[in-house]
Amino acid sequence: MALRQLISGAATALVIAAGLVTIAAGPASAAATRAQIVSVAQTELNNASRNHGAGPQSTWGVCNYYTGVFRTWKPATSSCPTTDGVRWRESDWCADFAKYVWKNAGVTYANIAEGSGGVLTGVAASFKDYGTTYGTWHTRSSGYTPEPGDAVVFDWEGDGVINHVGIVSSANASTVYTIEGNSGTPSMTRARSYTRSSASIVGYSAPVGVGSTPPTQPPTQGKYWVDTFAAAPGYSTPGGARTGTLNAGTNYVYCKVWGPVVQVSGAFNHWWLKTDLDSGSPWQNQYVSAYYLSRWGNDEAKDNSGVVIPNC
Repeated sequence: MALRQLISGAATALVIAAGLVTIAAGPASAAATRAQIVSVAQTELNNASRNHGAGPQSTWGVCNYYTGVFRTWKPATSSCPTTDGVRWRESDWCADFAKYVWKNAGVTYANIAEGSGGVLTGVAASFKDYGTTYGTWHTRSSGYTPEPGDAVVFDWEGDGVINHVGIVSSANASTVYTIEGNSGTPSMTRARSYTRSSASIVGYSAPVGVGSTPPTQPPTQGKYWVDTFAAAPGYSTPGGARTGTLNAGTNYVYCKVWGPVVQVSGAFNHWWLKTDLDSGSPWQNQYVSAYYLSRWGNDEAKDNSGVVIPNC
């Protein structure tokens, strides 16, 4: 709903698709924050030059950039290109991706090479080892609420063997959202989501030295005022059934959730804003994409004062 200051400009055609996202990795020497970890992961997710595997699957895995960063002794076939001076190498690479994210965000102990006593390796289970070694491991059954920047490890077959790891981008009471390397077919970096009760989730390792995300205090009325540059379609859930329209102008929103990307050319946003629509049925507590915010960039969701809109 709005304080009406209509902004000229036609509505842009949108593409709602499964996740994508990008940013320059921070220096390893910087003190890590959860926001920095997620930022690095999102940067890599949207880096088309290396957010995928190359060539056919071999007994070693698939050619990828991240294994090339850490394990130059791994095989490199003619299918393996060179990007930013790094020769890609063949391996299953979810752990190399997660280590790259933590290392470049400045997570404590993530920069120690495995040959020099580092706990993190190219094996997904090493992220559980990191948590048990440094006292930050939480099993799924413990009731721990995952935080942005945590590593989440999976056992797909339920046989007690950890075989995948991803980076938590956000979570709510029922769902955990992740960014993962070597995910799906073809092998790519992808944004995923899982129910927190999923038996495939073994648990979470929090990065050492990074505290819990402090709760964001909402304004007195629980409303955040934002400017939207065009009429925004409203949905019952992020990317779900169309229910109405939020007019262009100054509007209030309540909170945000991570969901399907809305993208037009180079502009994109995964955040969805809970609000009350100007027209439609139902019109209360519906969702519009943060893509329509006038003032901010890709994957940002702030009010007109620059305050980050809290998660729902």
